[in-house]
Parts: sequence; C-alpha cells; structure tokens
Amino acid sequence: MHEDDQEIFNYLPIRRDTSENDYINHLRQAFSTLGGGEAEARPFAVMPFHLLFMLSAQYKMLQIASAYKQATDLFFTGVGGRNKEQLLSEQRSVFDMALINERTIPDIFQLVEVDPKVIKKFKELVNERNETLAHAKGGIEQNLEKKLSGYVSVLESIQKSCVQICQNLAEEWIAEVKNGDDVGESIESYLLDSRFSPRDFGDVMETFLHTKQLDFEQWEQIVNKGLVLAYDQTIFELKYIETIDGFDRKKKAKATNILQDIGESSVLSIEEARDLGLI
Repeated sequence: MHEDDQEIFNYLPIRRDTSENDYINHLRQAFSTLGGGEAEARPFAVMPFHLLFMLSAQYKMLQIASAYKQATDLFFTGVGGRNKEQLLSEQRSVFDMALINERTIPDIFQLVEVDPKVIKKFKELVNERNETLAHAKGGIEQNLEKKLSGYVSVLESIQKSCVQICQNLAEEWIAEVKNGDDVGESIESYLLDSRFSPRDFGDVMETFLHTKQLDFEQWEQIVNKGLVLAYDQTIFELKYIETIDGFDRKKKAKATNILQDIGESSVLSIEEARDLGLI
C-alpha cells in the first residue's frame, strides 16, 4: 500500500458513535490486511476501500442536508421510495444514506455545485464496482493504485465544494465563544459533533487562527488541536501568520516558537508564498 492510500481516513469524521467507529475500524483492518498481504489478495483491497469511500460521501451528504434542508428533503423525497420517512427523519444516521441507490447518491452533490465530470466519475466508480467485483463474475481489479487514487480524487473535489458549509459552522462557533471559555471542550462538542473530518478542520484553520475573537489562551488551544487533527494546514497558517504585518504580536511570537519547537521551518517556501499570492 502506498502512503497516499491512507488519505481517505482524513475524510471520515473525527468523532463518531460506537457503531460507526466499529464499522470503520473493521473496514480499515480489512483494507490494511488485503492491501498489505499476498499479491493475489491485494486487488480485493478495493472492496473495503469502496465502502470507506461511500461512507465518506454519506457523511458529506449529512453535512449538506443540515446546510440545505429544504433542497435535500426534496431530494430524499424523490429518491427515498419506501425509505423516504427514514431519510427525512431528524434521527437519520450515516448508515441510512445507504438506503438510497448507490448510483443515485452522487446526484445530491449537485446542490454544492460539484463538477458534473466528478459526479460522472463517482457514478463510474460505483458501476465498475457493481459490475466487476460485487458479484462472483470473475472480476479482479487490475490497477489497484489507480482505482484508489480515483476514489480519493472524487472525495477531494466534493471536499472543495463543501468548504463554505464548514466555514459557516466555524464562524457560528467563533461567534459563540466568550473570553475565558475553554475552547478545547467547546470545539469538541460543537464542531466535532457536526461530523467534522480532519480535512474539514484543516479547511477552516485560517478562520480559526486569524480571528480576533479568540484570546491568546484560546488561540493556543486551537493551534494545539490543529496540530493533532490537521497538522499540515496548521503549520502552513503558522508560517503565514509570521509574515503578516500588524498581527497580534504575542500570537505571532508563539507561532514562531511552536514552529521552532517542532522542528519546522519558520519561513514560507517559495511555493507556499506563491500560493498565498505573496510573490
């Protein structure tokens, strides 16, 4: 297995209930065992990986459903059939999303303007799995790494289209924070219960670390949480903060100290600076 294959776990929620966690752990173990085992077994690692992919997409469906209730209720009504009431229930779970035909699930991502080509690719991945591996028809995945990369590419595109949903949740949380609040506990109960994944957390690190709403101690708590959940994005933001004139001096100095303490360069690379439009 390539290291990049583990990227899919960054699209699964940080906090999940026991049944969800057990299911994900079983799929993780199955994927790891098949992918790292005998050559004859490796092609079938795509089967648990496909389920991890579908589960990641289903969690995104729930996020979209919370942000666009009316539109998603119409979608669930149209595709739910006899399962409509369960799909419309406020108690629905991520597993209930699987009551929808797999070939229909990608259509919900039109609500967040995912590229039609990506939605088509999503459907192709579903069809390929169903036609070659889901039944005893002799199908064997011939190019495992390419297939896994295709799955992650689709999730990446969906992620980019859902950034604003995460941004809105982050801003709502920040607006509720008061001086002296323990934000480590608060963020656990608010954002993580909103099915935030490590990628979601990383996508809003700029909002967290640049807001003036958080006092120094709260800001430091967010940095520490970010280093655990979204290391690369947090490091990037700390480096960027060092370049900003007028940024809170105490926070800026702390950014430098953190980078030095963990052995990271305290200078943006040329590529990072270019991405920020600094050069």
